[in-house]
Amino acid sequence: MPGHGYADEEYDDVRLLAALNDLYDHDDPVPEGVLEAARDAFLWRDFEAELARLLEENPLVGQPTRAAGDQRLLTFEAEHLTFVVEATELAHGRKLVGQVVPAGPQELWLESANGVRTSAAVDALGRFSLAQLPAGLARLRCELPDGTCVVTEWGAI
Repeated sequence: MPGHGYADEEYDDVRLLAALNDLYDHDDPVPEGVLEAARDAFLWRDFEAELARLLEENPLVGQPTRAAGDQRLLTFEAEHLTFVVEATELAHGRKLVGQVVPAGPQELWLESANGVRTSAAVDALGRFSLAQLPAGLARLRCELPDGTCVVTEWGAI
Protein backbone atom coordinates (compact mmCIF):
# COMPACT_ATOMS: atom_id res chain seq x y z
CA MET A 1 0.00 0.00 0.00
CA PRO A 2 1.59 3.22 -1.05
CA GLY A 3 1.82 5.98 1.51
CA HIS A 4 1.25 3.87 4.62
CA GLY A 5 4.83 4.20 5.84
CA TYR A 6 5.55 0.46 6.13
CA ALA A 7 7.21 -2.07 3.85
CA ASP A 8 4.73 -4.78 2.79
CA GLU A 9 5.98 -7.34 5.35
CA GLU A 10 5.93 -4.76 8.13
CA TYR A 11 2.41 -3.73 7.13
CA ASP A 12 1.25 -7.36 7.37
CA ASP A 13 2.76 -7.57 10.87
CA VAL A 14 1.04 -4.36 11.94
CA ARG A 15 -2.32 -5.61 10.60
CA LEU A 16 -1.86 -8.95 12.40
CA LEU A 17 -1.03 -7.20 15.69
CA ALA A 18 -4.04 -4.90 15.29
CA ALA A 19 -6.30 -7.92 14.69
CA LEU A 20 -4.90 -9.67 17.79
CA ASN A 21 -5.43 -6.51 19.83
CA ASP A 22 -9.06 -6.31 18.65
CA LEU A 23 -9.56 -9.97 19.57
CA TYR A 24 -8.23 -9.45 23.11
CA ASP A 25 -10.20 -6.22 23.55
CA HIS A 26 -13.36 -8.14 22.70
CA ASP A 27 -12.71 -11.44 24.54
CA ASP A 28 -10.69 -10.22 27.53
CA PRO A 29 -10.95 -6.44 27.92
CA VAL A 30 -8.82 -4.59 30.43
CA PRO A 31 -10.94 -4.04 33.57
CA GLU A 32 -12.09 -0.44 33.99
CA GLY A 33 -10.48 -0.27 37.45
CA VAL A 34 -7.08 -1.07 35.93
CA LEU A 35 -7.51 1.58 33.24
CA GLU A 36 -8.57 4.12 35.87
CA ALA A 37 -5.53 3.30 38.03
CA ALA A 38 -3.25 3.72 35.02
CA ARG A 39 -4.77 7.12 34.20
CA ASP A 40 -4.52 8.18 37.85
CA ALA A 41 -0.84 7.21 37.93
CA PHE A 42 -0.11 10.02 35.48
CA LEU A 43 -2.13 12.50 37.53
CA TRP A 44 -0.06 11.64 40.61
CA ARG A 45 3.20 12.49 38.88
CA ASP A 46 4.86 15.75 39.72
CA PHE A 47 7.62 16.31 37.21
CA GLU A 48 8.71 19.59 38.81
CA ALA A 49 9.34 18.10 42.26
CA GLU A 50 12.40 16.35 43.61
CA LEU A 51 11.53 12.77 44.59
CA ALA A 52 12.42 11.49 48.05
CA ARG A 53 12.78 7.72 47.73
CA LEU A 54 12.00 5.25 50.49
CA LEU A 55 15.34 4.02 51.87
CA GLU A 56 14.19 2.07 54.90
CA GLU A 57 10.99 0.77 56.43
CA ASN A 58 11.41 -0.90 59.80
CA PRO A 59 8.80 -2.13 62.26
CA LEU A 60 9.23 -0.69 65.73
CA VAL A 61 9.14 -3.95 67.67
CA GLY A 62 9.15 -3.88 71.45
CA GLN A 63 8.51 -0.14 71.62
CA PRO A 64 6.05 0.87 74.34
CA THR A 65 2.85 2.20 72.80
CA ARG A 66 -0.51 3.23 74.19
CA ALA A 67 -2.43 1.93 71.18
CA ALA A 68 -2.55 -1.59 69.88
CA GLY A 69 -1.35 -1.33 66.32
CA ASP A 70 1.53 -1.36 63.94
CA GLN A 71 4.36 1.13 64.24
CA ARG A 72 6.84 1.64 61.44
CA LEU A 73 9.86 3.87 60.99
CA LEU A 74 10.23 5.15 57.43
CA THR A 75 13.18 7.02 55.96
CA PHE A 76 12.85 8.88 52.65
CA GLU A 77 15.86 10.55 51.07
CA ALA A 78 16.16 13.19 48.35
CA GLU A 79 19.12 15.22 47.18
CA HIS A 80 18.31 18.18 49.43
CA LEU A 81 16.71 16.57 52.49
CA THR A 82 15.61 13.47 54.36
CA PHE A 83 12.22 12.66 55.89
CA VAL A 84 12.27 10.39 58.95
CA VAL A 85 8.71 9.37 59.81
CA GLU A 86 7.17 7.18 62.49
CA ALA A 87 3.80 5.86 61.30
CA THR A 88 1.45 4.47 63.94
CA GLU A 89 -1.84 2.67 63.43
CA LEU A 90 -4.34 3.83 66.04
CA ALA A 91 -7.90 2.78 66.81
CA HIS A 92 -9.25 5.93 65.10
CA GLY A 93 -6.90 6.39 62.16
CA ARG A 94 -3.20 6.78 61.56
CA LYS A 95 -0.65 9.14 63.07
CA LEU A 96 2.60 10.36 61.54
CA VAL A 97 5.33 11.98 63.63
CA GLY A 98 8.52 12.92 61.88
CA GLN A 99 11.41 15.19 61.16
CA VAL A 100 12.72 16.89 58.05
CA VAL A 101 16.54 16.95 58.01
CA PRO A 102 18.00 19.50 57.62
CA ALA A 103 15.30 21.75 59.03
CA GLY A 104 14.13 24.45 56.66
CA PRO A 105 10.55 24.01 55.49
CA GLN A 106 8.02 25.65 57.79
CA GLU A 107 5.09 23.59 56.53
CA LEU A 108 4.49 20.28 54.82
CA TRP A 109 1.49 18.50 53.39
CA LEU A 110 0.26 14.95 53.38
CA GLU A 111 -1.42 14.31 50.03
CA SER A 112 -3.76 11.34 49.82
CA ALA A 113 -4.56 9.43 46.65
CA ASN A 114 -8.14 10.73 46.75
CA GLY A 115 -6.86 14.31 46.48
CA VAL A 116 -7.18 15.40 50.12
CA ARG A 117 -4.30 17.59 51.40
CA THR A 118 -3.57 17.91 55.11
CA SER A 119 -1.04 20.50 56.27
CA ALA A 120 1.27 20.39 59.26
CA ALA A 121 3.53 23.02 60.76
CA VAL A 122 7.23 22.16 60.85
CA ASP A 123 9.12 23.57 63.86
CA ALA A 124 12.64 25.06 63.91
CA LEU A 125 14.14 21.58 64.43
CA GLY A 126 12.24 20.14 61.45
CA ARG A 127 9.68 18.20 63.53
CA PHE A 128 6.05 17.68 62.49
CA SER A 129 3.00 15.65 63.46
CA LEU A 130 -0.16 14.60 61.61
CA ALA A 131 -2.96 12.74 63.40
CA GLN A 132 -6.32 11.11 62.68
CA LEU A 133 -5.37 10.24 59.12
CA PRO A 134 -7.40 7.72 57.13
CA ALA A 135 -5.72 4.57 55.85
CA GLY A 136 -4.72 4.63 52.18
CA LEU A 137 -2.07 5.77 49.74
CA ALA A 138 -0.37 9.05 50.58
CA ARG A 139 2.83 11.05 50.18
CA LEU A 140 4.52 13.96 51.93
CA ARG A 141 5.31 17.25 50.17
CA CYS A 142 7.26 20.30 51.28
CA GLU A 143 8.83 23.35 49.74
CA LEU A 144 12.35 24.39 50.67
CA PRO A 145 13.25 28.06 51.28
CA ASP A 146 14.90 28.19 47.83
CA GLY A 147 11.60 27.12 46.19
CA THR A 148 12.59 23.49 45.56
CA CYS A 149 9.59 21.21 46.02
CA VAL A 150 10.27 17.74 47.47
CA VAL A 151 7.75 14.87 47.52
CA THR A 152 8.07 11.36 48.91
CA GLU A 153 7.14 8.26 46.99
CA TRP A 154 3.54 7.14 47.37
CA GLY A 155 3.02 4.61 50.14
CA ALA A 156 0.31 3.06 52.28
CA ILE A 157 -0.37 4.62 55.68
